[in-house]
Amino acid sequence: MPAEKSQETGREGVFRAKQYLESTTYLRLSWTAYDHEKICTRQRLDGSKKVYDLAGYFLGKRRHPLLVEAKKYSVVGSQGSMYIEYLADIYSITARACRDDMDDETEFMWVTWHPFSQGNWPKLTHHEYVRAAVREHAERLKLPATEDGFEIDDDLCRLVAQRLWLLVLSDRQQDLVLSPEELKVAMMHLKREGA
Repeated sequence: MPAEKSQETGREGVFRAKQYLESTTYLRLSWTAYDHEKICTRQRLDGSKKVYDLAGYFLGKRRHPLLVEAKKYSVVGSQGSMYIEYLADIYSITARACRDDMDDETEFMWVTWHPFSQGNWPKLTHHEYVRAAVREHAERLKLPATEDGFEIDDDLCRLVAQRLWLLVLSDRQQDLVLSPEELKVAMMHLKREGA
């Protein structure tokens, strides 16, 4: 796929994910990497930065921040390895926030249009899978070395797994999404914004 087409598909995926997620009436995703890159950016333990496609928060009593990575794939592609890298990154980002006493309980969501790693699908959001991803990327994350590998916090792996979402969308779901006008009416009646 030519680079321009790939970028166009990626941008379409971000905006479709935003529209779908907001139409659930449980999320407000006010910022995209295209127009508010700094708000969509988090720092890893080593100080390097990662930009997510969407940033926002849950509505209602929960009010946790949410960072979304959208993958508008029509085939598996390299999503398996990209997802493992993603898990390692969110571990590092959460570890830094906890270390710096800045943990705002951010949750993370991977949205795709094509399932991947089908053999491991039931495990992809478990803490053991997070730990394996961190172990695979420990050197890149610059984790402290130990005699038998790297220092990985199992409690933090569990915390990351609790904050992790994995969602598969379909182009057909677009037919089920509330229009912006319908969403405004629904939100007025639900009163989740200020809860």
